[in-house]
Amino acid sequence: MAKLTENELERLHQVRKDSLEIASALGELQYQKTVLELLMEDQKQKIKDLKKSEGLLFEELKDKYGNININIETGEFQ
Repeated sequence: MAKLTENELERLHQVRKDSLEIASALGELQYQKTVLELLMEDQKQKIKDLKKSEGLLFEELKDKYGNININIETGEFQ
């Protein structure tokens, strides 16, 4: 029966090993991507909540003081 040379078999094993390492690395990267996407969604929701709170605060201030310009540093308005 014909057989590959030692060098050919080694090269074949190395290609297989490299392929498995790449597949493993891609799996890890996909996992990290999914985690980052979940974190981004969480932050996006926090932004939405913050904007809603901001809008409610401005409405409250508008109801109390009318249309004013506020200096956020000093709290003075005109």
